[in-house]
Amino acid sequence: MRQKFLDGLDDLLRDAAELIPLDAPPVILTGEYIPENFLLSCENGAWRLSALIDFGDVMTGWREYDLLGPSAFMSAGRPRRVHSLFEGFGYSRAEVNFDLKRRLMALMLLHRASDPVRHICIEGWQDKADDLLQLQELIWPD
Repeated sequence: MRQKFLDGLDDLLRDAAELIPLDAPPVILTGEYIPENFLLSCENGAWRLSALIDFGDVMTGWREYDLLGPSAFMSAGRPRRVHSLFEGFGYSRAEVNFDLKRRLMALMLLHRASDPVRHICIEGWQDKADDLLQLQELIWPD
């Protein structure tokens, strides 16, 4: 990542200590979103997503980790996609606030497989944001 983003890393890590609840119950995390992990079913002649399966690198953790992959490289900063993802995950629009976005940014950068340069699929994102605060708004727009 460019230095302009790394300059805000200390502040983000300080915030993470308050934003990430360490006592939250762990859940099974998906981890990967590749075609082999999607299970489709046909209902009344229409195909729909019925499950997401990933046993290759099973791990547990905080539930919001599962928002990172789809929001960083599938939603691509497109507001309707981002809002649909959050809604499907059970969040109201009011819950998608600064604290949630900041927590997701911290989780994304702290994740063991973090590689924002490759995983953020917003064309030219490093030129569109001047710091981590602007980047979180670019990835998770209102």
